[in-house]
Amino acid sequence: MASTDIISTLGAGSGVDVKSLANSLVEAEKAPRKAAIEAKIKKTEGGVSGYAAIKFVLNDLKTAFSNIKDQSAFNAVVPRVSQATAIGVTATASASTGSHSVTVSNLAKPQRSVSNAAGFASSLTELNSSNAFNLILKKGVDPTPTKVFTAGTADVGGAQPVTGTASTSALTFKAMNKGDTVTVNGLTLTANKVLTATEVGEMYAGTTSGKTADQINNNTLALFGTFSGTFTAGYTAGTNNNGAVTLTSTSNGAADIATPTATQPESSIAISKDASTPAGIVAAINAANQGISAQLVNTGNASAPFRIMLTGTTGASNAFSLSSRATDGNPVANVDFATSLQSAEDAVLSVNGMAMTSSTNRITDAIAGTTLDLFTTTTGAASLDFSRDTSTVKTKLQALVTAFNDANSMLNVVSDPKSTVETYGATLAGNSIVNSVRNQMRSMITSDSSSPSGGLTALRDLGLSISKTGELELDSTKLDNALQYKFDNVVTLLTSNREKQSSYSVLPSGSAGEAVKKLTALLDTSSALTTQSANLTTKIASHNKEMAALDTRMAAILARYKKQFATMESMVGQSKSLQTNLKSTFDGMMSVYTNK
Repeated sequence: MASTDIISTLGAGSGVDVKSLANSLVEAEKAPRKAAIEAKIKKTEGGVSGYAAIKFVLNDLKTAFSNIKDQSAFNAVVPRVSQATAIGVTATASASTGSHSVTVSNLAKPQRSVSNAAGFASSLTELNSSNAFNLILKKGVDPTPTKVFTAGTADVGGAQPVTGTASTSALTFKAMNKGDTVTVNGLTLTANKVLTATEVGEMYAGTTSGKTADQINNNTLALFGTFSGTFTAGYTAGTNNNGAVTLTSTSNGAADIATPTATQPESSIAISKDASTPAGIVAAINAANQGISAQLVNTGNASAPFRIMLTGTTGASNAFSLSSRATDGNPVANVDFATSLQSAEDAVLSVNGMAMTSSTNRITDAIAGTTLDLFTTTTGAASLDFSRDTSTVKTKLQALVTAFNDANSMLNVVSDPKSTVETYGATLAGNSIVNSVRNQMRSMITSDSSSPSGGLTALRDLGLSISKTGELELDSTKLDNALQYKFDNVVTLLTSNREKQSSYSVLPSGSAGEAVKKLTALLDTSSALTTQSANLTTKIASHNKEMAALDTRMAAILARYKKQFATMESMVGQSKSLQTNLKSTFDGMMSVYTNK
């Protein structure tokens, strides 16, 4: 039987609750020691919390300084547009201050075509007798050049010879999409990229009679296109004039060259027999994801109101043609899209007098660091002015003030022995590290910059100063004056005109860059803040072991007390039993003598 049970059973011997007595004796011995250990744990945990709080606010201060340590942080500009309804402007950090003029004379447009005027009675009208067929899609305009032949006169011999004139074929080339081919006088060009009409003309210009593709092709040319075949003898190509090239015969009165031809790559969109309806065509086109979209339009016509409208992508090079082809190779009745509602066009604009075109209405390469969104044509030239965004700089410096004061406030909380702030208050009272951190923070503000500029030597010249109470203050008037008249000097003072400089670099990095270096060192794994916090964490573990040892020792003492009290209760019980027996004996003897 356990000692507790023995005590409970024998407790009646002495009449004393020896179980409670044992627990009270142990608790009386344990309580002061436990309280002392818990006090040490609480104090040590408070120190860990204090260091963590300091590191947290210092990290916020580091972020605030980091936001003004790179030269690019001051590159933001504010765009102003005189015709904001016509042009939208977005400027990035790489944009520069200055003024520009933009004239928009045409917007980029997508091609829109519609099925023939006959229309469809229903979106589910059966087509091609409900048999499968294909739609044939070709991208880009037909690149076949136009040709105008002017016949020359032949030479006349004899006694009075007459010299004839050369024949000419004036060619006007068109733009080509990648994969398109054009054949002129036996020489075929395959486009390896989208080519303008001028680029196509340039590739044919100067070709001499009988010249072969092998004599023309080279690595540079291959970036644009590749030739095959031979330029048929008898004609020589002249110079290129914006895509117009004249071929001149090498003999007078020569016959015309063969009519130029062209091919375009085509892709097929399958229309299954179960989907051979207007609605099925629309679904198949949209599912093909070929750069054109389709929709059914109800025209309101009484007998055949439905027609299919096709819309391509903006830009002249994104023109397209779509036709139908049955299994016998012939077009499907009533399925053609030759009716054009709108041609594919490029945006046409001029920027600072420079003419340019774009396949989209978003222009990203006209002004460095700027995106232009074209909404409509301009009335004359629109002016774009880019000025420095000083408001962003002011916001960042105000954030620095806030971060500094938050850090300074936390240092006061953890070091003030009278602070009652929960968790952090008075956790590092009298701690020398706190004073060291406070002094270093002050020096980040008051020290001269490693890159003074234009009479600006320190943050005080930007209106930053530390008050008598230790708080950082910002003189907005002084800052505005510096930003307005010495903006570049402000940037140099703060950044030393550096970009993404390492915190471990020994090169000058300006007031903000130097502050980041100091804060990086304060937060480093080998810094006093980190090592002291780690030491306190180790102490907490030691105190917890001390508490566990106390619990073990007190448990042993309690067990000893319980054993001793069990023995005492047994002895008291035996004494009481003997007392009862003796009393009974004496009472018996007295009754003999007293006849009771």
